[in-house]
Amino acid sequence: MKKEMQSFEKMIETIVLSHFGQVPKFIKRIEVGICNEVYNVGLEDKEIIIRLSPYNKFLMGSRDHIPKLKAVAIKVPDILAEDYSRTVVPLAYQIQTKIEGQDLIKVIETLTDDQLKKIAKEIANIFSKTKTFPVDDKFGLIWGGGETEISDTWTQRMRLWIDDSIERGKKTGVIDDSIIKVAENLYTKYKSYFDSIKPTAYFGDISSKNVMINNGAFSGLVDLDGLTQGDPLEAIGRIKLSWLGTPYGETYTNAIMNEMDLDEEQRKLVTMYALLNQISWLCENGIEYNQNTKSVVDREKEYKDKQIIKVLAAKLQLL
Repeated sequence: MKKEMQSFEKMIETIVLSHFGQVPKFIKRIEVGICNEVYNVGLEDKEIIIRLSPYNKFLMGSRDHIPKLKAVAIKVPDILAEDYSRTVVPLAYQIQTKIEGQDLIKVIETLTDDQLKKIAKEIANIFSKTKTFPVDDKFGLIWGGGETEISDTWTQRMRLWIDDSIERGKKTGVIDDSIIKVAENLYTKYKSYFDSIKPTAYFGDISSKNVMINNGAFSGLVDLDGLTQGDPLEAIGRIKLSWLGTPYGETYTNAIMNEMDLDEEQRKLVTMYALLNQISWLCENGIEYNQNTKSVVDREKEYKDKQIIKVLAAKLQLL
């Protein structure tokens, strides 16, 4: 891994020399996220973010989506340069301005209730703005460069999500028949609801990461590679799950749901989506995506994830 890390650092040095004519003052890998390799890089007069990927669609997603988000006054980084030719370095890369602060997961425990409620208001406002984006009649992820992962119905997306999770979980051995039964029961119970969904645009990866906090306040969104067409309550479920059972998580999630005027039934659906996400997260354990993940199952995390699944499934009467 150390040798691999050095190769990434060498690529960063080459990129910086090519675009800025200088050697980086420092190169620091950002240890959040599982898709791209992301680095905070110091120049003589500023800090920048350099993102590398073997897949064009992720970086092109930010290229395509950032202008839409900026157009509705959502705080996002600027793209300074990008290259997909693999002639400068052997990966596609993108250089962005740095949004000051840290991912919410790093600081949420230190925030006051008032700060959490103000951040929640910003997040609810983002959902309100993105739902105005034009959509077609498809459901799923819109990446960049015309690449998508879409289906004809939201129900089909949910079926694929469950099936993909089960397949991953079987490969690593983290899933068992009881969890598969919970997933199938969930799909059966909520299928008519899934059938009713009309596509709405939202940024799904907005839970514990990609929400930047600076001095206790929201400072912007990052890693904007994919927008989703579907049910925005799914993303609220992800937020709820990120800090389930913590006082600050309850304050933050409830504040977002209050700002969005969710009724009792919608809040139950948020819990349902939290469970779906937890099954998915369980089945990512032991899958290596980038330097932030490993191919070895974290047994302690596996146990905790399964306990959360049991709690949520019992709440939804799916056991």
